[in-house]
Amino acid sequence: MQADVEGLQRKVLQGAVRPLRPAYGDFGIPLEDGATLPFTVTRQWSAPAGRYLERWFLVIPGSGEVVHEGPIRSEAAVHGLQSLTEITDEILDPVTLAPGTYLVVFALGGTKGGELEVEAAEVSEPHA
Repeated sequence: MQADVEGLQRKVLQGAVRPLRPAYGDFGIPLEDGATLPFTVTRQWSAPAGRYLERWFLVIPGSGEVVHEGPIRSEAAVHGLQSLTEITDEILDPVTLAPGTYLVVFALGGTKGGELEVEAAEVSEPHA
């Protein structure tokens, strides 16, 4: 048996999008009056060890239109194929966004490494 070593071997094995404030739920992008409330985007990369340009994009399914570009990490250090590298971004500034289903598309070194479906929904004021 031979190992399959073809391709770039850059994959997001796990990813999550969550409200920063747990009162708004466990998953998804919270909205208030058509703008995002703070949320996090976490991903776990499996890729050859090295430093990469890393980022993510919020995309409308079907059309492929990018509605938001996540922060650029110009020197993301990835530990290697045998050890997952976790990266988390906190999105604190509001982004204008309509409620609905989106894809978060992850890229490492200019190569798509995975995608995750996420819901953006208006939230009610959490209870104290």
